[in-house]
Amino acid sequence: MNDSLSSSRVSSWTELVPGVLCRTDTCHVYAVVNGARAILVNVGDGSALSDLPPTVRHVDAVLLTHGARDVAEGAARAAELGIPVFAPEAGVRPVGDDLLDEYDPRAFLPKPTRHVETRPLRPYRSYTFGGVEAVVLPTPGAAPNALSFQVVSNGRHVIFCGDLVAERGQLPRLAPTQWTYTGGEGLAGSILSLLDLADRAPDVVLPAHGSPLSADDLRFTAERVWQLVKLRGHNPRLLELRERPYEELRPWLLVNRTSCANSTVLKAQSGRAVFIDFGYDFAFGQAIVTTRESRMPWLYTLPDLFEQHGVTAVEAVIPTHFHDDHVAGIPLLRDTFGSHLWAPENFADILAHPERHRLPCLWFEPMAPDRVFPLGQPFRWEEFTITLHEYPGHTRFAVAILVEAHGERLLFVGDQYGLDARFLNYTYANGLREHDFADSADLIERLAPDLVFGGHHAPVKPTREWLADLKGRGERLRDLHATLQPLPSRLLLHVTPIRPRFGEAVHVKVENATPDAFHGALIAGDASPSPILVPPHGTFETTFMPSAPLTKIEVRGAPGDPPLLSHVTLGVAHE
Repeated sequence: MNDSLSSSRVSSWTELVPGVLCRTDTCHVYAVVNGARAILVNVGDGSALSDLPPTVRHVDAVLLTHGARDVAEGAARAAELGIPVFAPEAGVRPVGDDLLDEYDPRAFLPKPTRHVETRPLRPYRSYTFGGVEAVVLPTPGAAPNALSFQVVSNGRHVIFCGDLVAERGQLPRLAPTQWTYTGGEGLAGSILSLLDLADRAPDVVLPAHGSPLSADDLRFTAERVWQLVKLRGHNPRLLELRERPYEELRPWLLVNRTSCANSTVLKAQSGRAVFIDFGYDFAFGQAIVTTRESRMPWLYTLPDLFEQHGVTAVEAVIPTHFHDDHVAGIPLLRDTFGSHLWAPENFADILAHPERHRLPCLWFEPMAPDRVFPLGQPFRWEEFTITLHEYPGHTRFAVAILVEAHGERLLFVGDQYGLDARFLNYTYANGLREHDFADSADLIERLAPDLVFGGHHAPVKPTREWLADLKGRGERLRDLHATLQPLPSRLLLHVTPIRPRFGEAVHVKVENATPDAFHGALIAGDASPSPILVPPHGTFETTFMPSAPLTKIEVRGAPGDPPLLSHVTLGVAHE
């Protein structure tokens, strides 16, 4: 309990709406009061904690719209008083001074001076504190992960919007909207967020700085910000995409025009839908860094899908691969609409246990699949026949998804090729094998689709010339890799799990995708080298128990050849 927080009888709080009071220090601190209990929206410098409204005897929670110092400095004091502090999912990062060669302009914005443990707030979820229900709304703008809170107080629809807006036609600051060195990503985010809140028709909008506002004020401010966006030349299609986020290629096939990676909707005659990939909906720009606080998925275009295109439910998502721009929004779809994750068997474990794998572009939270589908075996969903084919290249763990419906064959190939549908889009850390792109071109030729859909390019009709070009480029890639590096560097070393528990065995797999046998040695920790033979186009596998908290794993070839190196870290618990 925190009954002794306030002994002041002379109130410095002003009631703005019945049940909603405001006190100002470094920002407006709002108290949503329910009898003798309250929640605080933002906490400013913390002085409000010693000067609560006269009727309030207990603060059930502090809700932070974002992590700037002027709204969150007092959060550490609240935690010391036993008040739970809730914040965007990444938490609140304290100030740091390591700014040499720093290109992230957000690093120079004032952050709280003290660390505080916070509890995560999930976008679109409803939370109840002391009888007060608050709905969390993602409103990127002043920060990539900024939130607003929707509350009904005495019949009035109130939205607390943090630093999204200050006055009619004015933001509190423009600097926080610059998420990259010379960018304007937060300006576009602010426009989308302002219009989204306006569409919710609140009775009043209460910012962290400035005056109470109306929905019309939000629209006016969005128009003013749009003038700066146009001047900078950023996001010229922003409003047009907001007006029409989906393109109907067929009555049963829709493409999200706003997503970071292409996200496609299969719409059944029943009105139910399946997404192929669902990462970042309405991607207007991202921060320069990839920390959790810089990546917030949302479901911005889903209302249009339901209201304008006759979709009645999103039954599932089938990802082409595990990268965040293809899967990050799946947990929100699950939480909000009850959608399922249908995962291919070759990367289901990566989605369910990302912490067990050392791969790029993993999303921050696990996603346990609702169904796992074997490769190469067709299955029916509504009037669609769907087959998942192994499709390494862009990443070792990916699929091409063949969809057969209404007399057409469509193939979804993820990020295998770049924006021009020809660029060989690979990253070595994803486990590239030198023959992968030659094989993938062969698969396209064998499946003979009518259209090929890529993760970042427009649909392609696979002509003979296009296929011949892909096959030639894939073969050339294979041949160049065979000549440009020695045999050990052409092998792949897989180690799982990378963070075993005490007493848990580690599996080592050495994969040889070349036509040459590899003779070498495996060294695990302090053990003596063990001779290994990896046959042409074959594998070597073994299991061992880690001998030290940090256990090194090496595969050595001939003297002077570069070794393959990995490690496992013992004793980190995981589920």
